[in-house]
This record gives sequence, structure tokens and C-alpha cells, in this order.
Amino acid sequence: MKICLTVGHSILKNGNITSADGVINEYHYNKDLAPYIVKYLKQLGHNVDLVICPEGKFTKATQERDYKLNIVNKGNYDLVIELHLNASTNKTANGSEVLYVSNAGKVYAERVQAKLSTLFTNRGIKYRDNLYMLTKTKPVSIMLETFFCTNSKDCEIGKDKDKL
Repeated sequence: MKICLTVGHSILKNGNITSADGVINEYHYNKDLAPYIVKYLKQLGHNVDLVICPEGKFTKATQERDYKLNIVNKGNYDLVIELHLNASTNKTANGSEVLYVSNAGKVYAERVQAKLSTLFTNRGIKYRDNLYMLTKTKPVSIMLETFFCTNSKDCEIGKDKDKL
């Protein structure tokens, strides 16, 4: 299977990070996590490309969308997986969820969520039709909200990137 793994968000030209901040920063965490996932998927026999937005290039967050969609939609991928972390002002909010929009995406979302819920509270899979990485991609796409970056217990579990 040909998979495109993308890291959600970026660092803008002015130094602002477009991701959630909490106990850990969503963008930095996922940028560090991505090579572990690539390694794991390659060990399973998949062809995997990693897409991370260039840092300090964009002046607004919408440029991330165009950058990623251009690569994803020209790449002839079977599956796109975008990495995110959830955040909340409620510091007790916790757990993982996987977002999808298509029936094929739902199948992958269920598989990934089953694995994530062995480590984190299972928030289930969620249908979302308002996110460009789900609705504007030619390949099947899912988005992982792996855990809450605003929850210290989730972040502690997430420290072990090999296990995750």
C-alpha cells in the first residue's frame, strides 16, 4: 500500500506555530513522532512518504493546505494519514479519536482507533465533513487526534513514541 503520512500544522514565517499548545506542542510532538510511524509502516511492507510543511516559509495557515493537498493529490496514494493532537481548556479531557469522511476511511479509522485505545481512553471514531484533509484529498484520508496535548496523563503515555 502507498501511504502518505502528514504532520498537521506548521511554523509560519513570523515564528508562530499554527498548532495547539499544552503540556506539549502538537506540531513539535507529531514532527518527532512521524519517523517512528514511517519506520513501523515500512516494516509492515508499505511504501510511505512523509510530508511536513517547510518551517518559516508560509505567512498564513491556509498555505499549509495548498502545500499538502498539492503533494497528496498528485502522489497516487492509497491512504493519507494526518497526525494531530487534541486540546481543550478542560485539562481532564483525554483520549484518542480518529476522524474520517468516507466509508473506506471509516474502515481505516476503526483499525487505527482500536490500536490507539489500547493506550488511551477510547473516544471513538468521528465522521467529519468540514476538514480539508478529509474532504479535499483524492485518496482515502483519516486524521488522528492521538491524545490531548493539554492532559498531563495523556502526554506521559505519549512520551514512549516506540510504544505509541
